[in-house]
Amino acid sequence: MKRLGYLFLGIVLLLSSCTILSDNDVAVVNGQKIHKNELFRYVPEANFFAMTPEEKERQIEILCDGYLARYYLEDHGDLDSGNVKWEISVWEIRELANLAYNRLIIDYVLSPKAKQNLYHRFKYQINVSHILIAYNGPQKLNERSREEAEVLIGEIAEKVTVDNFQEMADAYSDDAPNEKNGGDLGWGNSGRWVDSFEDVAFYLEPGEISDPVETLFGFHIIKMNERKEHQIAPFEEMEEELYDIAFNRWRNRFMRREQAVFDSLALANPVVFNDSLLTDFIDRFSRLSQNVFYSKQFTAYDILEIFDDTLTIGHIRDAPIDKAWIYQFLKVISLQVPPRFTSKDSFISFIEQNRIGFLLYNAAFEHGWNKLDDFQQSHRVYLAKTSASLFDKRYVFELINPDKESLAEFYEENKGELYLNEATVQVREVLVDDSTFAVGLLDRANASESMADLATEYSKRNIGRKSGGLIPPVKKNQYGEMGVAAFNMADGEISGPFKIGKHYSVIQRVKYIPESYRTIQQVDYRLLTDYRSHYMADKRAAQKALLRKTYRVKVNPSFIE
Repeated sequence: MKRLGYLFLGIVLLLSSCTILSDNDVAVVNGQKIHKNELFRYVPEANFFAMTPEEKERQIEILCDGYLARYYLEDHGDLDSGNVKWEISVWEIRELANLAYNRLIIDYVLSPKAKQNLYHRFKYQINVSHILIAYNGPQKLNERSREEAEVLIGEIAEKVTVDNFQEMADAYSDDAPNEKNGGDLGWGNSGRWVDSFEDVAFYLEPGEISDPVETLFGFHIIKMNERKEHQIAPFEEMEEELYDIAFNRWRNRFMRREQAVFDSLALANPVVFNDSLLTDFIDRFSRLSQNVFYSKQFTAYDILEIFDDTLTIGHIRDAPIDKAWIYQFLKVISLQVPPRFTSKDSFISFIEQNRIGFLLYNAAFEHGWNKLDDFQQSHRVYLAKTSASLFDKRYVFELINPDKESLAEFYEENKGELYLNEATVQVREVLVDDSTFAVGLLDRANASESMADLATEYSKRNIGRKSGGLIPPVKKNQYGEMGVAAFNMADGEISGPFKIGKHYSVIQRVKYIPESYRTIQQVDYRLLTDYRSHYMADKRAAQKALLRKTYRVKVNPSFIE
């Protein structure tokens, strides 16, 4: 009975360890589910479902390999050190700052209601009339002041009706001269008029007259005459197109919202420096830059390493501008070669350059946008892709370490393929622009005039002009018919002209250089890399097997069938 109890407990534990995959889960790796949206960040959804089952299986294998590599690297601390640590950090800052920008600016202007309104416009073609009362604004259509125009349009609005609209338009409207047509604007689709006009016009009912509307042309009163409905695609199918349309039409709206958000963030998060600490930092940084780390092989990162980790020279509201902050945002500018601070002004400019990005990044956390599924999925995919290449480098490529004997054997076995110097021909050449002139040069050379002298005086090829016509040895078929001819000529023979692009070449063969092999000493700089590349597939297969023994992988078969 006791043994049965243990058996029952074991079954319960086994069942509880199994992860149930939903229709949205492609696989589970190391107990973590991979959502289908993560797969579709590797390969577009339509492309994936157009694949054969074998191709789908291979694509999912690539996906799982990246996640396996990530868990292995995390367990071995490889993602928390070196350049990859900063690459990940920079990616997170940029992605979250962009996410906050989209939420605070793009989504604010292009809200669900705004998108629906924009879509609504495309459903109709409208016929409208208007009365325009202009003033001395941007378009300069009338000399009256804005205040005078506002009073006049108000008076007209009180009197105008459907019956007298044409008469009032002819009497008052500031349309182009001689256009006494009752304010008729005819038929139009969305996009014909300015947005502030369309924001009202497309929502009028036939026969309805609007209140005064201000645009950059002045004040309008709009009357809807007729409206026709179009057959257009459903909203869901047009949503991406609506984004493009909005960005083109509403540029000023986006710019105004951006400026408002940036101003608000800057006002709420002032930069405050400790002047004496800032002065000391810049003075010491400059001295180190000029006297110690003056060579280009050193960067601002090398200089910062000299400073104590407790360095703090100011705050952005409550956030310290310390050594870690400076280091991090130099990485945002450049992972490899950041700018050096040459003065206090250049450092302050660096802070201002990065302040809004930093504040947007913080805003993403404050609003919890870093926890959104879309960001989390993007983050996991980024880590998987980054880890796949890093794992290949550290735990495949760099673990192939042959001894000298193995390298020597590899050299002998592969020198014909990898280290062969092809046969070449050494020639003197005169390269000119004109074919007739080239024929003349050929005649002069055949009449015993020196090819070296002719090349020095006339050749357009710099290397030949400076070396008496000698150019790097020519391979067969290099330079088209000129290369072929060089191989078929005798030493000392002169021939041409041969057309090379827009030029004409006259050559004299100097000597034939037979094929040879570079010595093992000559290829020492690349021999290990070639060896590793040659055996990498075998090592990769072995390491992939190791990963699958270390971490459990389960694939949802419905994504392959």
